[in-house]
Amino acid sequence: MKTENVTLRNILFPKESICTKQKLYFRADSSKTSYSSRDNFLKINGKAAFDTYFNELPVVKYHKYCRISSLFLKLRMCGSFVVRVFGVNKDEASFKEACIAEQTVIFSEPCDTLIDISFALGKYDNLYFTLEATDGILFAGEYLCTCEKPERVNIAVVICTYKREEFLLRNHRAITAYMSESTVFDEDSIHFYITDNGRTLKKEDIESPLVSLIPNENTGGSGGFTRGYYEAVHSGREHTHILFMDDDIVLDCEMLLRVYSILRLRKSEYDALAVGGTMIRLSDRITQHEAGSIWDGRRINSIGSGADLTQRDNVFDIAYYPDGNYNAWWFYCFPSDWQEKYGYPLQFFIKEDDIEYSLRCAGDIAVIGGIAVWHDDFDGKYDGFQEYYIKRNELIMTAVSSDKAYTFFQLRKLMLSVMKQTVYQRYFLADIIFRAYGDFLKGWKNFYNTDTALLNTELMNSCKPLLNDAELLEKHGVYFDPDKYSNSLTEKERLKIQALSLNGYLIPSVFYRNDKDGFYMTDLARCRIVNFYKHKRVLHYDAVRKNGFVTEQKKTRLFLNILRIITFSIKFLIKYPSVRKGFREHMAELTRFTHTESI
Repeated sequence: MKTENVTLRNILFPKESICTKQKLYFRADSSKTSYSSRDNFLKINGKAAFDTYFNELPVVKYHKYCRISSLFLKLRMCGSFVVRVFGVNKDEASFKEACIAEQTVIFSEPCDTLIDISFALGKYDNLYFTLEATDGILFAGEYLCTCEKPERVNIAVVICTYKREEFLLRNHRAITAYMSESTVFDEDSIHFYITDNGRTLKKEDIESPLVSLIPNENTGGSGGFTRGYYEAVHSGREHTHILFMDDDIVLDCEMLLRVYSILRLRKSEYDALAVGGTMIRLSDRITQHEAGSIWDGRRINSIGSGADLTQRDNVFDIAYYPDGNYNAWWFYCFPSDWQEKYGYPLQFFIKEDDIEYSLRCAGDIAVIGGIAVWHDDFDGKYDGFQEYYIKRNELIMTAVSSDKAYTFFQLRKLMLSVMKQTVYQRYFLADIIFRAYGDFLKGWKNFYNTDTALLNTELMNSCKPLLNDAELLEKHGVYFDPDKYSNSLTEKERLKIQALSLNGYLIPSVFYRNDKDGFYMTDLARCRIVNFYKHKRVLHYDAVRKNGFVTEQKKTRLFLNILRIITFSIKFLIKYPSVRKGFREHMAELTRFTHTESI
């Protein structure tokens, strides 16, 4: 039977427009080894090792999910080289390495060399190679295999955007350039659907034989992704898979090929396999945010969070990560027939939709090292209105996805969330949390019939607006004070007295601190409880965007919110069982999607 060569992954080099962190790509023992972005090759003087996040091969993962009986390392080089291939296994807490292949090559002009490493399948968990040369040049490389009748794969890449032209067009240009040079993808293997929730993109700037623009109402991320999903399966292009991808990621288009190859080679028992992409933090471009996650019915447990991906042990360790039960939609590929079997995503607008859909549909999710995108950190962001979606959607998700009700856990979360916002003097966010719980208790019909765009506008209007420096000074007489700001980040907690005094609420105001100019300040997204202890008036400030808002302590709100928690808890205990049952019994209605507007 005729076999076909399939590239598992190409060797990647740093790119100015994507990432220049060398140790994600190669390690050199000499400063004379360097990559030329202009000439697109790596000049090697000394030793270069490819035991790196993007260029080592987590062969144990490929061996698990894919039909691979042969495996080769193909390198295009010029010069005199010693090529060595190493296999890596984990022995208790340490890694054991062995040189499993060595080859000397001498080329006076660019030529290919092929090293058969098929024997490593099933024996090693990770593979990497090193090159030693003097004035040698590496032009390209790839890990490849041969396969009989690879599976037919046709991916619909769905991108949802809302008034983010800069990010969207940046990725659009990268994708267009990549597709024009690709010898793998054509109109029968991939198509891009861009759902424009803001209706601000121009058709002439976007559309091509490989890209369709879908003007859409502002139905949020879940609504936009679902609209693109719907159009893809009704396009007549016979897509086998859907790939959800955020509009504001930094993407190396090689990730598309790596996913495509896994799906083409997947074993029959993994016919319904989903493939997830790791998120790397954009702030430093080397720290792993998560490589898949586990939702245990109550909280999210990110896998591999905080790992420095320039450290080789961290790279090898990815092969041993536990399997997650969901992957976020910054980069997530799944079978297109999920909508037939399980319905479409719940219309959450934003937040938790990716978790619920994975829990409902996914069996196996392959999150493999070297398949990743860069995305803005979440830790430093403040979007107060999202508290509503987080709380409401988590309640719905628990109701439909978990066999356990976790009733008292939900009440505990309500109490802690409201009290946290009360201590932070963000009484408007406490109100938003109460609204989230209240809307959930109205049941599935209310959720189904909600005007999501109107709701989102109401939530945003109920939050304090962020004011710039001039507005803060004019309206509130406050300003950025670097000393106060720095002190708030390092201020020591006074746990006992804070707890006994309910963080100062029970202390008479006459004993409060005499803040200079009548205000204290804290970081908008990273504030802590101690920053509000014995402070009457606080500036919540974003030092990067240079805006914020001012709050003032209202002691009556503490006792009012405690009373509301008590009365709401009684209401919750009475209504929760029937509301939970209603959501579970009407999933067919909640996950149906119809749209008659053509693309």
